[in-house]
Amino acid sequence: MQKGNRKIGLPVILVLALIFAVALVWIIGLLFGLRYTTLESGAKFLGRIKDGAPIEGTVYLKDDLSAQWDAETATLRYSNGDVYTGEVKDLVPHGTGKMVYAGGDLYDGTWQEGVQHGTGTFVYVSGDTYFGELQNGRRHGHGVYTCADGSSYTGYFADNMKNGTGTYVAASGERYEGSFTDDLPNGRGVLNFANGDTYNGAFVMGVREGEGTYTWAGGDTYTGAFSNNKLNGHGVYVWASENGGEGRRYEGYFKDGVIELHSSAS
Repeated sequence: MQKGNRKIGLPVILVLALIFAVALVWIIGLLFGLRYTTLESGAKFLGRIKDGAPIEGTVYLKDDLSAQWDAETATLRYSNGDVYTGEVKDLVPHGTGKMVYAGGDLYDGTWQEGVQHGTGTFVYVSGDTYFGELQNGRRHGHGVYTCADGSSYTGYFADNMKNGTGTYVAASGERYEGSFTDDLPNGRGVLNFANGDTYNGAFVMGVREGEGTYTWAGGDTYTGAFSNNKLNGHGVYVWASENGGEGRRYEGYFKDGVIELHSSAS
């Protein structure tokens, strides 16, 4: 009895063709130095590798973000439009480098595992600039922040805000030097107003609160208690005299900036 010839089905042929194509691509890739590998950072790289180092190819990062890596120019071009040039570790910014963000902001400084960390300069598209210390991508430590309108702050930051001692100069010429908490004067400080008045004393979250001395541009002075930015409580008010010396003097109690009537003047 003669056996019939067995025919190879189309699905088998397609599978064999696919295996052959994959093997061919793999062999060609090996010949040209192409590899697919997972880096210690968790990023995946597909491209040319030489002596164990990625030379050129695509880096696949988390959140569907990818980047084109060129070792010759030390440049990462991200799929979101950001461009980084500088030192890397496992194909993430690490060391010294510059990032030009798609929105127009720029950072030039030190990095740690993909995050701004150390010392650097931010130039914002708004015209503001920051030069100073950073921690985990946020302003932290000593720095100088200059706004496009000409106002500036020089001092200490924590968690992206003015925290610690520093000096703020407003565009109007008003100047505050002293302690800050979360961007506001808090503690002891000296506030020089644009009109020539000066306050030297205590602040509570941006408000004159506690003991202090207010000196008017005309020469009058008040030393005593403040509350809600006004003379409140016991204090001494001295009027300026015509000859520049100490004039009439009042010691007593004030309420909302006005002398309480039951007090006596000297």
